[in-house]
Amino acid sequence: MSRGRSGAYWAANRYPDEAVEPDPAAPRADLPPAAAGRFSAVRRGLRALDGVAENVRYMGLPWRWAWEYAVGSRKLCWLHIVGDDVAATFTLSDTEEGRLRATGRLATGLARAMEEGQQTGPVKWCWIELRDRRAVETFLRFVRRKAEWLAERTPPRRAPRPRPLRGDDVPDTG
Repeated sequence: MSRGRSGAYWAANRYPDEAVEPDPAAPRADLPPAAAGRFSAVRRGLRALDGVAENVRYMGLPWRWAWEYAVGSRKLCWLHIVGDDVAATFTLSDTEEGRLRATGRLATGLARAMEEGQQTGPVKWCWIELRDRRAVETFLRFVRRKAEWLAERTPPRRAPRPRPLRGDDVPDTG
């Protein structure tokens, strides 16, 4: 999941201590103004998507603390605060990758993230830097699509089905 990123890169996570959970808005105060603005913009964009929930979680080594976004139980992406920068990791299934490529020309950063992604089982793990407003806007356009795709696949919640009565389950009417 950290292809191309060294242990030294991940060690620069601003929130390395497993025992100290960062406040969800902490990067706004902890990052330099430009990076804080990008964090705020991407966080606001992710939280505005229908059905998307935010969770700040300790992800173990090498990621440490990350901002996780999900549609139901399906993960949309993770934001990382490493050094003075904001980055994101997202997964793509083969179907999602095909749908994304079918949308036409991809932004350079997104195309590179997909190309350099690490395949593990049925998904590809992709990492993208969010170093400027354009990267944030491109990423948000992509995650809007992915959130829609995840919502399409979310199984409907159904009430439990009643079990058929068996001989020993027959109520006593006597």
